[in-house]
Amino acid sequence: MPGPRMMHRLSAVPLALAALGWSAPACAASFYLFPVQEIEGASPEAQKARTLLDKGVMERLFGGESGKQAQGALVARFVGRLAHAYPESVIHPRQVNDTRIGSGHRFLAGPDVQCRSAPSFSVADTYAVVAGITRASLYEVRKGDNVEVLVPVTLSLQFVRPSLAKVAYTMSETVYSPFRFSRQEYESGAMDGAIRAAVLKNLGDQVEALVDGARAAFNPKATTVRLVDRDGQFFVADQGFEAGFVKGEQVEARDAAGQASVFDVLYADSGYAVLRPVAGSVAVGQSLQFVFEGTADDGRKPRLMPVTGEQDANAGSVADIFARDIGFKAPFQITPVDVHFDQTRALITRAANCVDWSRLQSMAEASGIRKDAPHFFLRFQPVASPVSVQSGAGDTKTAERFHTLVAAQVVDRFGKVVYSELGDNDYTVERTRGSGLGLPQAREISLKNATTKLAQNFVANARFAPRDLRVAKVDAGRIWVEGMGAAPGGKLSFDVLHPLSARVGGKPALLDLEVTGGSLEAAEEGELVGLPYSALNPALPKPQRGDIVRLYGQGLPGVTPVIDCNEGPYIGQNNAVEVAWAAPLVRHALYRSTKYASHIGEARFYDDANRLLKAGLFEQQLQAPAIGMCSQPGYVIREDALQCEGGACKATVAMGMMARFKSGAEVRKTVTSGLRTEFGGLPEADKAGFYGYKQLGSGLSMQSDLLKKLNN
Repeated sequence: MPGPRMMHRLSAVPLALAALGWSAPACAASFYLFPVQEIEGASPEAQKARTLLDKGVMERLFGGESGKQAQGALVARFVGRLAHAYPESVIHPRQVNDTRIGSGHRFLAGPDVQCRSAPSFSVADTYAVVAGITRASLYEVRKGDNVEVLVPVTLSLQFVRPSLAKVAYTMSETVYSPFRFSRQEYESGAMDGAIRAAVLKNLGDQVEALVDGARAAFNPKATTVRLVDRDGQFFVADQGFEAGFVKGEQVEARDAAGQASVFDVLYADSGYAVLRPVAGSVAVGQSLQFVFEGTADDGRKPRLMPVTGEQDANAGSVADIFARDIGFKAPFQITPVDVHFDQTRALITRAANCVDWSRLQSMAEASGIRKDAPHFFLRFQPVASPVSVQSGAGDTKTAERFHTLVAAQVVDRFGKVVYSELGDNDYTVERTRGSGLGLPQAREISLKNATTKLAQNFVANARFAPRDLRVAKVDAGRIWVEGMGAAPGGKLSFDVLHPLSARVGGKPALLDLEVTGGSLEAAEEGELVGLPYSALNPALPKPQRGDIVRLYGQGLPGVTPVIDCNEGPYIGQNNAVEVAWAAPLVRHALYRSTKYASHIGEARFYDDANRLLKAGLFEQQLQAPAIGMCSQPGYVIREDALQCEGGACKATVAMGMMARFKSGAEVRKTVTSGLRTEFGGLPEADKAGFYGYKQLGSGLSMQSDLLKKLNN
């Protein structure tokens, strides 16, 4: 997989291209990279907007004059490695101009490069490469007279096509720098220099590794594509997502004479794409060269947007790992949003200051509205058990055990959970005389392992095969389809595809009409089902008889709609330990139930989703549905019997998991599942930690029983 594709900014490019005198490069397959010689996220202004950057860590790394020198050294390693990886492509930011000047590639280095120095390169032929820090944390564990310190820093690498304000490729990795000091030397600040030197060395090694990884994956290539037919303003190309076309993006092309064109990609299928010119002049039968960074995901798959909070570091890490691990094998495509693109754009325009960016509106300011809104949203809930500590003979050896759980839900545009999945990891940290892996680092490794398992479960079990239905008629508020059976219980996510008169391979090409669900309810009329809809783009044809409705979900009739109660979990009497993992486990069973249609009730989810949709220039906004009945998870971990001798105990522990259905304050129904477990050899001094750790595994084993009872 070439890395998760990020959102791009729609831009008013026709005037910009004409103004910039876009000319063809000497070799059509050439591309040029200019490294931005600042570390994104390092400036005080950037840190204010990035809640995952610990201010103390960033000050230690980049504060003061020594910090500036450290950033300069890191930039030098980045630029040097990039030039080594792409020896025929790297140029200085001031070699980027409005037009191409001179011939042949030559990298002008140093701080004194002047504008219009030959050779210079048209901005349309370039990618900016930006190295940045997206997360920096510091963990301290005090052990007697010593302090264990762990500094995790997440580095990112972005390749940005400035002519389209588009992040073409991105990758990231977290660097862990562990330390052990005496409390006196650490608290005095005497070791700050040693911490900075070690972390920056590790960051330098990692930025080189990121560049090497990018070199293996990012290699833009010119692809010849033929325009085979047209229907009015819509042209059909003879290649589709396998070449690199992505619905919702803008793409550039040149003809044999070097004349430029820009297209909106309105639809991408296997073997063809539907394009609308927004700049330049093209004709049917013409062959054009497009530059693609890699193949695209199947455009027929539904689009899922991860939703994470600005201050939720763990959920953000899970989203990054999940997107990287899911690859092209998943039955959906990831549509992330870069909420800090404005900062990235400012770095690029400041670095390549020989370009008149005011004439390229995509970089002057964000403009336009995206119509390819996500079909679904991904919510991640990472939680961990308490730590259970067990000591060996003489306390020279210890084992710290904990269990990590990552729950994830696929949520439709109406707040309904259409799929739920889990990933978990049981982790043990073994120590000898106190030495061993730090607990914060172990937790991060376990979180990564659990997320990897979550991604594997998604690929193996998630099913989003779309269902195509023929449109029989359309009225003011509904599209009536044949063959659906009964009206769905609730609203559904769907696309409407219009067969064009233009054909490819003997079949009509399809055009996505960019509609979303309307405000009405679904209805039945004989054998027809009317789905409410609202058109988003008045420039496209209206839905009509003969069009295709592509359904991405199934609303089962007769299910009971419920919403998550706006309160914490119910905890039963004589509970031995409070745990964060019980509520996600109960909700997982609720979300999988075929008797209930569960909806997200958490206000923060809708706030975060709408913030990301706004940042991504989508018109769509989510709203929590008004549903009278809510569901509240509950649990109890009760110690029924205990016998201890010499600090070791035997215990009988009962665990109950429950779902309470409420109307207001009234509990209308309770569904429970229980399990009794005999434990031996548990440490008397750490009973609560032991129960909290072990019972997560019990909760996982109770899922099938709880789900069966929910469905009865």
